[in-house]
Amino acid sequence: MAAVEIYIWDVERGDAIFVKGPEQNAVIDLGQHANGFSPSRHIHTQHGIDSVDYLVLTHPDEDHIEDLPEFSSYFSPEVIARRDEADGYIRRRKNDLYPDRSRYQSVTESYLTLTDTYDQRATFSPSDPSWNGGLTFTHHILSLEEAGTTPIDELSEGETVNMNNLSILTVLEYGSFKLVTAGDLEQEAIETLLEQSSVRDDLRDTNVLVAPHHGRESSYTPKLFHHMTPELVAISDAKAGSTNASQKYSAQATGATVSRRSGTITDRNVVTTRQDGVIDLGIDDEEYRIRID
Repeated sequence: MAAVEIYIWDVERGDAIFVKGPEQNAVIDLGQHANGFSPSRHIHTQHGIDSVDYLVLTHPDEDHIEDLPEFSSYFSPEVIARRDEADGYIRRRKNDLYPDRSRYQSVTESYLTLTDTYDQRATFSPSDPSWNGGLTFTHHILSLEEAGTTPIDELSEGETVNMNNLSILTVLEYGSFKLVTAGDLEQEAIETLLEQSSVRDDLRDTNVLVAPHHGRESSYTPKLFHHMTPELVAISDAKAGSTNASQKYSAQATGATVSRRSGTITDRNVVTTRQDGVIDLGIDDEEYRIRID
């Protein structure tokens, strides 16, 4: 067993990442498969995980929080990283825009209940290596103005906003390994984030990039690769289509050795949950391995 295990689950169009750390566990987003597969239930019942200490919700679009009711029945994280500005938009969608969507009501009620309870309470810093045996998380965000998001009190009746650009960009590091994931940030927002020197610095030496917005064309920017040269790009999505930028991401990656549980070994620049199933990364201090179903 590696010191750190990262599972990028197949939840079709959503995102769901589980991080088993040296001492503490973390989750980044909580999508759910249409066939009923729950990442939260799976890690509890199949992996025997009883605690998740750190929960990162990049943004509260449904495909990133759909498994939250299941998660809340198993786990009570110490800290939640989220955009608290998003809560008002979610309340508006829940109460005024989608009152008849029962599933959306259930999911967003779980989200609001959880975030109201925690309210950004912090008992540790995930960017402190001593918190979790050297595993760290660093986050970057845009302001509402930088993201081009209309303040909630300026919205007209029945109007909503695109919350993709409120997504949190997360940099996970352990030893010499670095993974970057950016929720559903779109091209212009990514390029605005790149104006920050701290973001550019944190992107250097990235090994694995989880493609923003499920690898869609609207979130691809070559400017990102002025500051990182990943070995592998992972895409979480239900199907390839005209908006998929996997070939462009493949051209930007240098390649990594990927093994299947059957024993087959190949060199890949891009892996996708739609083609490869769960993507399993095992990380030790100076090396990592990639395994797919």
